[in-house]
Amino acid sequence: MKTVILTNVIFILWLFPNLSRAQVVTVSGYVNNSTNGEAIENVSILESNSGIGTISNKNGFYRLVLHGSDIQLKVTTEGFKDFTQQLALSADTTLVVKLEPKADDKRRQKKTEEIRAQVKPEKKITDRRTWNLF
Repeated sequence: MKTVILTNVIFILWLFPNLSRAQVVTVSGYVNNSTNGEAIENVSILESNSGIGTISNKNGFYRLVLHGSDIQLKVTTEGFKDFTQQLALSADTTLVVKLEPKADDKRRQKKTEEIRAQVKPEKKITDRRTWNLF
């Protein structure tokens, strides 16, 4: 009886680490602007099923370590259209995401305005009345 219990315990201890190692995948890559190819920083990359997420760095690089093979990746940032992709992964994956700018985003459109100002001459006060109260 003790041998059966000991065998079962050893089998369970051997089984769990092997199962957890098989399910870990890494998704990494870059987020770029689709119009000019520049890297986009501070982009939110979220795996919707698990809630695990990260933010891209100044070079647009991101890295996610995920448990599971079926993922839904959602990439969002202000001024660009959202990107969502369903993926079935079996190994570590590199994914380059190219985001499209929103057409109505006024922050990204360069605008030149002419400013006119009129300067008035300085007035000198020569006659000042003073009051002595004490």
